[in-house]
Amino acid sequence: MNELHLPAALPVLQGKHVALRPMGEQDAAALFAIYADPLVMRYTDEDPFPDLATVGQMLASVRRLLASGQSLEWAIVLADGGELIGTCGLHSFDAAGRAAQVGCLLRRSAWGRGHMAEALAVLTAYATGVLGLHALLADVAPENARARRMFERLGYREDGSGLLRIGLRPQS
Repeated sequence: MNELHLPAALPVLQGKHVALRPMGEQDAAALFAIYADPLVMRYTDEDPFPDLATVGQMLASVRRLLASGQSLEWAIVLADGGELIGTCGLHSFDAAGRAAQVGCLLRRSAWGRGHMAEALAVLTAYATGVLGLHALLADVAPENARARRMFERLGYREDGSGLLRIGLRPQS
């Protein structure tokens, strides 16, 4: 079976301290605070967002990519109070290899508190249990030592291509 069955609408995924939920227009200011921060964006291939209009364009893209089955992107919110602190998602799906790439960003004031590690653990459980993926990949800049250590603690290992990979089930 080389077909992935991706959801038409994102479910809410609950962890102990964080939850993953769909993003909406109501999140524009919180998303702008993340995506406009040069330190948060430092290891991405995007420039910091210059204005709120760019967030609107991003949200339209998130909706379009979800509808076309190309990307699943959640807001990371604190379970206690619902404050948006980041984003994470799955993209670059490989149906034949039952794999996807993971992407994530976290507001600077939330760094070092374990929130991203928990969000990625929740996302990994969904990817393996519900979506049936066998491998997840993370493209983490070599100089982003903190993120690399976090992914390694979650079981990801260098795969020789520069990506960190976690094999979730034996490949058939």
